Amino acid sequence: MLDANQVLDELTSSPPAPLARAGTPRLQKVRYTHDDCINRILMEPTISQNALAEIYGYTPGWISIMVNSDAFQARLAERRAELVDPILQATLNERFRALTVRSLEVLQEKLARPIDAIPDKLALEAAALGARSLGLGQPTAPPPGSAADHLATLAHRLLDLQGVKRPAAGEVIDV
Repeated sequence: MLDANQVLDELTSSPPAPLARAGTPRLQKVRYTHDDCINRILMEPTISQNALAEIYGYTPGWISIMVNSDAFQARLAERRAELVDPILQATLNERFRALTVRSLEVLQEKLARPIDAIPDKLALEAAALGARSLGLGQPTAPPPGSAADHLATLAHRLLDLQGVKRPAAGEVIDV
């Protein structure tokens, strides 16, 4: 923990923060008090900016500018990454991929048993799963046809429903 003299020394030795736009100071570099503030935020995620201002002797306005600066946020993310368990960082996609791979390993072990020891339902489900994963047995899309063919087919069906005689091929219908 820093004492008041260390904080005062840092504040007086730091050059004034450059102006980002029309009088708004910007944090350029993360210093040791900022690192301490980051550690405090990580230990107490619900701590308020007013409480941080009181602890470090800054104004609440400066704390707000500091905490929301790109340099501070980058260092906070870096420090947070050091502390977070990699398993918690894994995306759901990675975790489901690992789950699927392990499930397939278990299924392969069970299917490696002697044939008499494999339940019929397990064999059928494994075959269905394998076929689905290969895209086998899926309904196929109708072959692509031209829009004109489709419209002609619909027109003929409509005429049939209305009981109208179909025109011969190439014959034009007056409506």
